[in-house]
This record gives sequence, structure tokens and C-alpha cells, in this order.
Amino acid sequence: MARGKLQTYRQKRNFARTGEPAGGSSGGPGNRFVVHQHHATANHYDLRLELDGVLKSWAVPKGPSLDPADKRLAVETEDHPLEYIDFEGVIPEGEYGGGPMIVWDTGVWAPMEDAEESLRKGAFKFRLFGEKLKGGWMLARMKPRPGEEDRNWILFKERDPFADTTVDILASRPESARSGRRIEELVAKPKNPAPRPARLAPGRIEGAVAGPAPERIPPQLASPTPAPPDGDGWLHEIKFDGYRTAAHIAGGAVRLVTRGGLDWTKRYADLPAALAKLPCREAILDGEIVATDDKGIPRLSALQDALSTGAAGKLTFYAFDLLHLDGWDLRNVPLIQRKALLSQFLAGSVTANSAIQVSDHVEGDGRALYERASEMGLEGIVSKRADAPYQSDRSKTWLKAKALQADDFVIAGYTVSQAAEGLASLALAEWVDGELQYRGKVGTGFDTATLEALLARLEPLRSGAEPLDGAPRDIIWVRPVLSARIHYGARTTDNLLRHSVFKGLREVELTSAASAPACKRLISDADLATIWVTNPTRRLFGRSGPTKLDIAVYYAAMGDFMLPHLLGRPVSLFRCPTGRPQDCFFQRHPFTGMPPTIASFDTKNSEGETKGYISVEDVKGYLALAQFGVVEFHSWGTLRKNLDRPDRVVFDLDPGEGIAWREVVEAAVHVRGALQGLGLEPFVKTSGGKGIHVVVPTTRKLGWKQFHQAASEISAGIAATAPTVFTTVMGKENRRKRIFIDFHRNARGATAVAPYSLRGRAHMPVSTPLSWSDLESIDAPEDLNYSSVPGLLETTGDPWADINDFARELPPPLQVKR
Repeated sequence: MARGKLQTYRQKRNFARTGEPAGGSSGGPGNRFVVHQHHATANHYDLRLELDGVLKSWAVPKGPSLDPADKRLAVETEDHPLEYIDFEGVIPEGEYGGGPMIVWDTGVWAPMEDAEESLRKGAFKFRLFGEKLKGGWMLARMKPRPGEEDRNWILFKERDPFADTTVDILASRPESARSGRRIEELVAKPKNPAPRPARLAPGRIEGAVAGPAPERIPPQLASPTPAPPDGDGWLHEIKFDGYRTAAHIAGGAVRLVTRGGLDWTKRYADLPAALAKLPCREAILDGEIVATDDKGIPRLSALQDALSTGAAGKLTFYAFDLLHLDGWDLRNVPLIQRKALLSQFLAGSVTANSAIQVSDHVEGDGRALYERASEMGLEGIVSKRADAPYQSDRSKTWLKAKALQADDFVIAGYTVSQAAEGLASLALAEWVDGELQYRGKVGTGFDTATLEALLARLEPLRSGAEPLDGAPRDIIWVRPVLSARIHYGARTTDNLLRHSVFKGLREVELTSAASAPACKRLISDADLATIWVTNPTRRLFGRSGPTKLDIAVYYAAMGDFMLPHLLGRPVSLFRCPTGRPQDCFFQRHPFTGMPPTIASFDTKNSEGETKGYISVEDVKGYLALAQFGVVEFHSWGTLRKNLDRPDRVVFDLDPGEGIAWREVVEAAVHVRGALQGLGLEPFVKTSGGKGIHVVVPTTRKLGWKQFHQAASEISAGIAATAPTVFTTVMGKENRRKRIFIDFHRNARGATAVAPYSLRGRAHMPVSTPLSWSDLESIDAPEDLNYSSVPGLLETTGDPWADINDFARELPPPLQVKR
């Protein structure tokens, strides 16, 4: 019986070279277990349980934890022979799993239920009694994504006397349970690396270090500089406008990892197959994935279009660094030598039309390349010290110079030309601490048609506009709702722009939602006639902020889109009755004078106290709230009539310090894939701030406690797939350069900002539902604001109009599968 089970194990190994056992014992009803620490392509742990004549095996990348809150990914691998339970040593380089291995823990185990049936069902509980691991444990199978094998499990400790939330058992007990040695003591620099062609000898280069390829290398980032550095000793490369990507190649398999650490291999069509053909056992290349526009210029918009339309076969991977090759870490090798080795490595694989290209460079003075990049409309250039090692994170040995400085500025007004009888220039401003500050005029970069179109859009915005300090008197002021992309040479000491050129409006174009179901009209003209607010010209959030009437008009215009996601749900209201930010507050409970059609109801809060809450039940109540200074709507994930059966789960992706918007978008796409692997259908919206909300409609099968716990375990499972990107632990110190998956919005009484709600900031951003393809077209979420969103939805419709049709059953706790 065991012979057939070991077929895969034996096919992967050459027993003439490796000291691993071939296996011959048929065994008996044994109950031994072993946990190996194994340093192959990356350090990991292997859990093996003696069952039915073999060792059932799971690879646990982060190793077991005594803390029941830690959910560790465990990938089921091939069965191993019983003799493997005592194996400790070094698997030769070039062999499957090459690298050192120790018996980290060993002992006996026992199933809590029928083992075969539990494994079949994917909920396997067992007890261990080893030198380090004791007590109850569980393996829960995760549902595979379409096309994936059913191999991923979650391993975690059960809550019993052997659980421990304070001790990291991997760090406190690193030694072998068999020999007492640490795994580092088995590692030796290979005396005879596997032969390669003579022209490629990475081990001969000074600075190369023998060792397995890391699971991930954080990228080196360039520091901004106004111009390329002078002098010798620099290499200058074109700065590409694409997705920074590390290509990990190992044994013919390829992983394409984003700057933020996410595996996006499946998104890039044929690129992985092209990289898999490179002549190596393992390698790590640093580069950029790009797509070009019709002029052959790499553009991020072209890349986003290719990915959203499925035309990913037009992508190119530009390699500009070689960090690891066949057992040799090259990060300490000087850049000039790494690039020479990279060119040799790719020499036989790169043609004029191949999907893999080498990013070339010029040495010495980079001004000519910089000027050429400016003429071609490229992003700019990156200058790198030729003698420098590779340094993860931002450094001064890599410098980036934009071809021209480019930023987005608010259009605060315009001037007219009496001679031309039309627009002459735009007055520019930017937000500083919630107030607009004047930044000068731009009067070049327009053609006649653009001037006419701009004037037509700006004239209706004159009403209610406020002048800015320090600006000329000839400016006609407009409400600050449009932004322009401006190229400029520098700023003066007064922070005014010099040599500015208009490059276009920063437009938001949403196209994918055009096929969404038509929005049913909920607000009639008679309803609109009932809107009444006192102090309509009172400004909120500063002198440049919107008026109370602006907010009332926005909610009136958005009611048909917003109300289907709001009516009948308990809400909390963010009110700003005086217009001063310090006087704003949350209104969770019924209040004096509230509109009669705002419903109130009593229920117990998390402390067991009976409290009154409110919900919006009809159009009149919704519109009447404008008079009460309501700026934001925050809703529960349930209907008032089904209060204890939630129907929407929210995964709030909250970026920590150092996370750019594009990285949050990458993370949201990754979360979408994980949720779809669970059989769920996620929807997406901006939070109105720096984050993104991934929202899943669910059937009303679970109560709040199970609902919250299931959201917690799903979040933990997602975080485990990219622990350097995500965290589920609260606290600012845990979020630095990571994205917090906030699942606590799914507890009873918790709220999340409602779809299409405004956010209480000077430029009034909107928490805007989007289609997934449109999400990647958004460069700045603040562009989705109280002025732009109503116009966008008139043409595209509500991308969430049919969200309830996609309600699926949320996997209950301990049965989460991905």
C-alpha cells in the first residue's frame, strides 16, 4: 500500500545523490510524528504524521505557533516514507528541496476523531506529545481557487493548557530534537557548485554569497533628485512607467511579485512562461512590467488597459538587476558587475520582439539621456552608483530625476483675454492643512478647443467661490472642484510655480459600470421640493470648503444611487451643525427634533445595555437630514428588520505609513482573488480616505458572533498569504509599511461608511463604489468627490446596483476555505 503512495516522492529524487531514504518499510499502526526545519528555497517547517504506512506531510512556511490566534498556512505535500522521521542532514544543491534539514521536534500523536474521515472533510483535529509541541491542534482545508489543486490548509493551536500567547517557540527552541544542532550548523559554502557554462560563474565574483534564494527581497527604491548627478561612477537608465516586479524562478516555476510583496503571477498571461525558459535552476530578477501606447512609449494607463481587457500578451518585462543566480546571492556584488552578469544570462533569450528585455544604461554624464527622456515624454531617468551593492528600501545610491516636475493642482480660478475674448490662464492652488493656497497661473499648453471647453466648464462654478490670499486681482474665482495636471520647472521661494505648462484636466473616467442595471428613481421632483436648510451659505471645513447647501444638493442628486444601500439599515450620522470641524460629532442614538420618518428602535449594545438607535426608512427622512448638518452616513451590515442576521461583510484595507495608493489597489485585487476562492463575490469601493473597502454580500445564515469570527479567520488567512503586506493586528506600530485588514466593522453595532457617503474633509471626497476594472484606473481617490461623482454616475450607473443578487453563504468559523 505504501509503495504506491511513495511514487511521487521517489520520482522527485535521485537517491544516488541524496541521502534521503528511498523507503521500504510498510510500517504498522504507528503514531509517531516529526516536524522538520528545512532551509530550501526559503526557510520553512514540515509537519509529518505517521498514518497508514507513510508520513502524511504539510509544509508550514512560518512554522507552528503556540498562540491559538496565529493561523499558519500549511501546504499539503507528497507522502514521505516512515524512515524519513529520523532524517537530518543536507540535501545536495540541485536536488529537489536542496538545503539543510533538522528534526526540530518529534514525538507521538493521536487523532481526536476518525483521521481518514476528518482529512476527507478538511477539518482534522489531533493531539501532539513532542518535546516542544503538545496538546490539541487543527488543520482546516482551504477552498482552492479555480484551477488550483486542493492542497492548502490552515494550521493552528487549540486553546488548552499547552497554548501560550507569550512565547515564540521557534525562536526560543531553535535546536534539533535529535542532535541538538541548529540548522545554521549544517550550512556550509558549497565546495563544488553545479557546473554552468564558462561565461556564467556567479560564485567567482567578489561579493557573491552562497545560499538559497530568499522567499522575497524588498526592492531598492530611488530617492528623488531635481537633476541627474554629475561626475563618473554612475549608470543612468530610463525610468519606466509600469509595475515594479521581482521575477522569482525556481525549478522551472515562476513567481512575479509586486513591489508590495503580492504574488501577481496569474495576472501576467505569457510572461511567466517566457521567464521559465531562462537557463537557470533558480534566479531572482528585478525589473518593471510595462505596456506601450501607440507611440511605443511605456505608459501605466496602457498596462492597466492590457490587464483589464485581457490583452496581457502585449506585456514586456524589462530586467535591470540580477539579485540571485543558482545558489549565489549577488546583492553584495557591485551593480556594474551584476548588470554584466545579467546581460550574459539573458543573451540567448532576448530578441527585438521578445517579452523579456534588458534595461540598458549609459555611463558617466546622464544629462543627454535626461534631455532625451524629456523630449520623448518619458517618466525620466534613474541614476545608480556603479560600485554600490543592492540595498532594500529607499537609498541615495539610486536617484530618480523626473523629466519635468509634474503635479496635480486645484483650479481655483481663471483670467480672460479681452483681445482673444476667451480664457487666458488658469489660477492654480493646492490644499495645505485643509485650506487652499495660491500657487500661481498657467497660461501655456492650451489649444483653442481646450480653451473653449475649459471656459464652458469653469463659468458655472463661479457662484459661491472665495478668493485666495496673495493672488492677483484679475482672477475670476471658481469653486475648487476641478484639478489639472501641470508640468513645471521649479517653485519660487513663495511656493509659486515657474515655467508651468498645462497638460490636461485630471479626469476620472469610469467605463466598466456602463452595463450596470439602470438605477430606479426613488426621489421624485416633489421630494426634492421639500429640501430646506437654514444658513445655506455656511461653509464647512474652512473658508474653501463646501457650503451646507452644497451638501444638501449632493445628497439630493445621489439619493437614487445611495438609498438602495441605506434604507432600512441602522445608521450613525456624522453631524457638523456649526460648520466648524471641532463641533462635529457622531449621532448614534435618537435625538430631539429629528425628522419624524427617521425610525428609532431599542436593542442591547455590546455591554448589554439597552440603547436606542436610528435608521433611515424613507426618502423624506433622508432629505430632511441635510437641515441637521449631516455630512456622513455610516451603516450597519444588516437591516433593522433582520437585526441579528447580517448580510454584508466589510474588509477595510487601511494602509499604514509608507504605503502608496497603487499598493492599496494591488492589495485589494489580491483580497478579491482570495475571497473568490472561498466562493464569495466581492465588491469594492473607496473609503473616501486612503483606504479601500472590499464588501461581500452574504446570506443571512450566521449570527453576529459567528459572522465576526468568520470575518476574522478569513482576514487572518488572507494576511497569512502575504505577511509582509498585510496585518490583522491593531495598533499604529503594526501598520507601518503594511495594510491593516480591519474586520472589526463586522461586529454587532459596528458601522462602516455607507456607499456614496461624503467624508468630512475640505474637498469632500466620496466613498465611491467602483467596478474592479475601474479601480485600477483611479490615480487619486480624492478625485472622486462631491462635484465629480454625480456626473460620473449619470453616464455609468451604479456598479453595485445588483449587489444583493450575488449574496453567498459565508463560511462559518473553523471551516474557512480558500
